[in-house]
Amino acid sequence: MKKIDIEDFCKLKYLSGITYAPDGKCAAVVVTDVKKDENKYEGHINIVKDGKISKLTSGSGESSFFWEDNETIIFRSNRENKKDEKNLNSYFYRIKTTGGEAELAYTIPVPVAETVHLKNGNLLVTASVYPGYEDLYKGDKKRVEAYFAHTQEEADYEVITQNPWWWNGGTFIRGEYTSLYYYDVKKNRLTLLTDTGMGISNVKVDEKEEWAYFTQLDQSIARPEYFAGGELVRINLKTFEKTVIKKLNKDFKIHDYYLGESKALLLVADDKYGMNTDADFYTMDYDTLEIKPYLTFGQAFGSSVGSDVRYGGGRQTKIVGDTFYFVSTQYDSAKLYKLEDGIITCIIDKEGSIDNFDIYGDKILMSALWDMRPQELYDEKCKKVSSFNDKVMRGKYIAIPEILNFTTAGHEVHGFVLKPYNYEEGKKYPVIIDIHGGPKTVYGPVFYHEMQYWANLGYFVIYCNPTGSDGRGEYMDIRGKYGTVDYDDIMAFCDEALRAYPDMDVENFFETGGSYGGFMTNWIIGHTDRFRACASQRSISNWLSFYGVSDIGVEFAEDQNDTTIWPSVDDMWWHSPLKYANKCKTPTLFIHSFEDYRCPIDQGYQMYTALVAHGIESKMVCFKGENHDLSRTGKPKHRIRRLKEITEWFENHRG
Repeated sequence: MKKIDIEDFCKLKYLSGITYAPDGKCAAVVVTDVKKDENKYEGHINIVKDGKISKLTSGSGESSFFWEDNETIIFRSNRENKKDEKNLNSYFYRIKTTGGEAELAYTIPVPVAETVHLKNGNLLVTASVYPGYEDLYKGDKKRVEAYFAHTQEEADYEVITQNPWWWNGGTFIRGEYTSLYYYDVKKNRLTLLTDTGMGISNVKVDEKEEWAYFTQLDQSIARPEYFAGGELVRINLKTFEKTVIKKLNKDFKIHDYYLGESKALLLVADDKYGMNTDADFYTMDYDTLEIKPYLTFGQAFGSSVGSDVRYGGGRQTKIVGDTFYFVSTQYDSAKLYKLEDGIITCIIDKEGSIDNFDIYGDKILMSALWDMRPQELYDEKCKKVSSFNDKVMRGKYIAIPEILNFTTAGHEVHGFVLKPYNYEEGKKYPVIIDIHGGPKTVYGPVFYHEMQYWANLGYFVIYCNPTGSDGRGEYMDIRGKYGTVDYDDIMAFCDEALRAYPDMDVENFFETGGSYGGFMTNWIIGHTDRFRACASQRSISNWLSFYGVSDIGVEFAEDQNDTTIWPSVDDMWWHSPLKYANKCKTPTLFIHSFEDYRCPIDQGYQMYTALVAHGIESKMVCFKGENHDLSRTGKPKHRIRRLKEITEWFENHRG
């Protein structure tokens, strides 16, 4: 049996954006390839019809599309090979599913973010707006020239007037916001629908296309309420008259909403467990706009099951008539449910993760991580209808997760164990425990390339869902508890694994984790020396400085620590791993990215410097051009280097 290699993720195909044609006779899906030599990802639209899958586009890479009619797809790309940097246009192309070349459909003179296709052929679009140049959407070349001259003049300066001032993987916000436009395709004309400074998102249109709904947030102020505030608004698509339906706050946060046939369905959360509180169902009357509670749910929406073999997103919710279909993560898997007549039913009950889906009548098409395979397409009977990744995995050792659940401190912790390649009972094997991020995510029984690679190198690989993990309601609430019950759960899981598997070599026990898992790595090395070496990735080390530099720093730091810095600094400092750096004894590798503004690189610098100051063997590897998502969507060569660095660190420290 062959081994899974460090570069095998480059040979996989990744599936996203599944969407049925309006008549349901076929569906389209984006299939993304990894181009290792070019160090990039390249997506193409494929058509699924009558049990066959065929590649439709073969341009420079497509990642999003919509159906114009039953035989025509519109997708965004730039095949015009425009070399003029002074270009804010967005290019959309039209292609027939029956074949032929793609043709330029229309050019919109703004950097489009979101599109909603209307039955009359026109579009609603959202696009970036630059303060002082709100008229760029009119396409005046002189104004565009003036804008680029201004940005060139200001290139050496960053003027900060807002918090946060940047987003992970992006750049400084510079007051930029998103506006909503009506695009008349025949006249090639944009009409601005929203007010200056209002950031627009989540645009949806009712079935009769009389009204468009959206959420808006005042982004012109010093501290926009990104994580709690804003308004739910609707606009008449004939008169363009707007009505504010509901003002939002931390006690009434709309996670999402859906326009049913007779009423709207809203997912609304309060502040019971802080910013991570799961939503319940509310309804809204179209005539009165009254919003009222409908059904208590309090579970996660969407898949939060971790994996490193995904690229691109897709639909995880859909309303058909008044029936709501949704993916929900409960315990260790993400399954498909429906809400109909006030009753929730699980309709696809299979362990693993449904990553995206679409539904038409009684037909369902899903991209899922099932049966320890990389992503494939499945139908409503859970029958596999694609074989994109079969050849890559054929004949290779895939470690099957063995469940290791146990009770500690009055609650159950769910865990998994992967056995090493060519496992022989009675022989000792090194162990790696991998700690997930979030912390409001989960590990589940799905294919995870890095874990499979380590198992194929001869390691036991273990992982669990400690307190703070998703999928179990209030189990995720660890506000003010970081480094306490979660740390105890992880250490108890290590003990349980060593008891259950005597062939695990306690003398060669290694640990790694990213994001929250990086925080926990930093915490672990200051509280135990049981691990032979550790690798901390995209971590938090100091809540006090994290508060001041992360794109979620103020809200997340205060929320998760259940405290503020003022009037007392002690609580946040107590939960900061840096406080305990003088107790560290474990050789530790730090992995960080320069454009990680979620857990900025200074967090790694501080912990690395502290260990060096105390004479502890340490190393830090920093990645240019990468952000918080390095391990999942980073450039292919960078992902290989990251995994190689971690693996060699462990290999070089084996006893």
